Amino acid sequence: MSNSQINYFIIDSSSSIEHNDVDFKYYSYQNHNNNQLHKGDLIIYRRSGSASEWGNEFYLYGAGRFGDVVRQDPTTGNDIVTIEEPYLFSHCLMKQNLRTFDWTFRKFKGKWSNFFNMNGITQINEHDYRGLLERQKNMTPEIPELSDEEELLAVKCYQAEKNEMYFINDEAKGIKTYNAVQKFFADKVKFNYHYKSAVAGPVDEDDLVVARIIPWSENQEIRLDPRNGISFTILKNLPKPLQQGISLLTIKVILLFLMFQLQMQKPINY
Repeated sequence: MSNSQINYFIIDSSSSIEHNDVDFKYYSYQNHNNNQLHKGDLIIYRRSGSASEWGNEFYLYGAGRFGDVVRQDPTTGNDIVTIEEPYLFSHCLMKQNLRTFDWTFRKFKGKWSNFFNMNGITQINEHDYRGLLERQKNMTPEIPELSDEEELLAVKCYQAEKNEMYFINDEAKGIKTYNAVQKFFADKVKFNYHYKSAVAGPVDEDDLVVARIIPWSENQEIRLDPRNGISFTILKNLPKPLQQGISLLTIKVILLFLMFQLQMQKPINY
């Protein structure tokens, strides 16, 4: 399929089994009333404000390619379509990350209301599609380049965590899992902390780092659990030895507190 035959969309997904939406796997839509999407079209996932974990703030979080219709929902008549070549963003694109984005499919007038179509399917152009992919990638330069197999594994980590399945081995089908897990885990922890520091609150996002409360090597059962992570920043304006000493002490205190919470089986308040 040539690029001229490919269309580009931002689609809303509630990631709801009730609506037959399973992120990066299946998408349900009314093909009879909205014949926009076709096999081979490229999509970017958007969580709408009404479905957002961030209190009515939308965000973009992944991409994929429209696949085959596998069945029709007998209740709604919607087509259930597979999503091929799933790709998890290494950084969710929130409103704050899109303020300066140069949209070309439509003029952005400073307000998000009605910018995306109400039916949950917004056609964009190739320039905007590729620009959004580039923006999320540029926001996480510390994430190493992953193979196609590792990218798919990162998606599976996302799906497993959605189902509260947190176990993963050191290898999966001969692939080392750490880098793929870290791509998912680091952004999920930062997302849960609203891209803020657990210690200092709002900071320059470039300074944020993520640490595991219980180390990777000590417990395979919680490797995908973002509650086992903490988002913080290293103080950069102090002399390096003092910077490291303060950061290490702060981290130890916080980790001890969070480990106590885990042991008491109390939820961590983000």
